[in-house]
Amino acid sequence: MKNLIMVFYLCLLCCSCEDIVDVDLENEEPRVVIEVTGIQQAYSDEVIVRGNISKTTSYYNNSIDYFENAEMFLELNNQTYPLQNNQDNILQYTDTLPAVYNEDYTLTVNFEGEQYQATTQLYKTVPFNRIEQTTNSLDENYTTINAYFTDPAEEENYYYFEFVSERYGRLADNTDDELFNGNEISTYYADEFEPNDNIYITIEGISKRFNNYIGLIISESSFSNNPFSTNPVSIRGNVINPENPDKFAFGYFRMSQQFDTIYRVK
Repeated sequence: MKNLIMVFYLCLLCCSCEDIVDVDLENEEPRVVIEVTGIQQAYSDEVIVRGNISKTTSYYNNSIDYFENAEMFLELNNQTYPLQNNQDNILQYTDTLPAVYNEDYTLTVNFEGEQYQATTQLYKTVPFNRIEQTTNSLDENYTTINAYFTDPAEEENYYYFEFVSERYGRLADNTDDELFNGNEISTYYADEFEPNDNIYITIEGISKRFNNYIGLIISESSFSNNPFSTNPVSIRGNVINPENPDKFAFGYFRMSQQFDTIYRVK
């Protein structure tokens, strides 16, 4: 009899767990997202700039629609550089600019009757010293790829990293040098790699503001495939609307020196 009562109680408990809970996630009006990145490859005297425009979507929508009907240009030292549509990908604007440090690059975007602007500088970084491979101490099936670099002393530096695996995709990370100023440090990527897997690794110099921004993006992206969904969190970058401040755009404009390397897993 006790067993029958227990079974009856468990059935009631399971039925009560099947109640549907509706979560009301407010859908805001779609907002413009502007992503423009300039990369100085190693010690090149040019910066390759690429950018695109999209709009925010609902929290449950992982697809992103890009727009081509915009005017984009950059200004540097009183010179204007229009970003032309890439014929291979009309959703992306591309151009090359001179690589100049300690000068402002200003982005202007005209889109759907609104003008958006952002200003940044070109941020330096350092190359990798070496790449090392180890077996992960917590799981022997995982291989850890360690990329070492030396942080310049007596400077405040911020770094953005990407590891791109043909097998597992892209991993992004960022850090500052507060705890290792002037010392050698490493970043790493661990996964179940196979011998001869190629890992493409990059290091980029970034600003303090972008370091904070991309840290939030990486954190949110671990819970959603769409970092610019309007719910539950919207992350604002450095793109403003001077004439209509409340209609600012999401996204970010940055310029970074980059060093890269390819490591083949042993």
